[in-house]
Amino acid sequence: MQSKINRAVGLFVALVFLGSEAHAQASALSDAATQPAKGRFAWREQARFERYELLGNDMDQWTIDTRLIYGLRKDVSLTLNVPTILRDRDMISVTGLGDQEGLGDTTLMLKWRFWQHDPAPVDTNRLALIGGLRLPTGTDGLSTEGWDPFVGLTFTKVEDRHGMNASVRYTVSTDGLAEPISAGTGDADLLTLETSWLYRLSPSEYTSETDASLYFTVESFVDYETNGDVSWRVAPGLLYEARRWTAELSPILPIAQDIDHRAELEWGLAFGLRFLF
Repeated sequence: MQSKINRAVGLFVALVFLGSEAHAQASALSDAATQPAKGRFAWREQARFERYELLGNDMDQWTIDTRLIYGLRKDVSLTLNVPTILRDRDMISVTGLGDQEGLGDTTLMLKWRFWQHDPAPVDTNRLALIGGLRLPTGTDGLSTEGWDPFVGLTFTKVEDRHGMNASVRYTVSTDGLAEPISAGTGDADLLTLETSWLYRLSPSEYTSETDASLYFTVESFVDYETNGDVSWRVAPGLLYEARRWTAELSPILPIAQDIDHRAELEWGLAFGLRFLF
């Protein structure tokens, strides 16, 4: 009898974790077909350090993303992302810009989860359509100064201790920086392919004593721009997921780069916190 009670409570705990959706099986850097429940907010602060090589010189960049996600319906969410950027250059750039700091371009995104199949209480398969607009709200020298629309598709699968996500996104560039640093900030369109895998290290099973979960994650990103630049980077990491907050840490490693029109990534590191209200 007691074992049945423990299994029932464990199932309830698992549903609490999956029901938060803004956290469940969402990696640090890639997208997932999850969102907060209707009327709920998720707040995310993430800092990324990236070292680039540009024109034979190193350039360090800190990006702090402030992201708010609101559940409009159980299957539709609205995301607002505002980045703050700090750049440290070894020398003055060809455009006459040295160190820079200020706001980057704001992004608005709608996500519609149009399909969901749950084969077991803690297993799920989901598909979501995303679409949005990057607005030219950034500081001079940090903004692309374009109104850049994007559209994409995201798939999420959770099975026992495993989570998998796959996304494709296309961004149309209507303007661009004279010296683009990252993919999608020049005058070329950007196609991004994202995949991620999460493995729940603990607990092996949800029980009445489960308060949090620890995941090992691996994320992969392929960026192809219509000017011919292509790059592939991988981010292994750890994800600690409590009922109302999540902590994440991921190094960012370039695997292959064939780039002529922007900076090349040498390495990076991302860490952040998420909160659900």
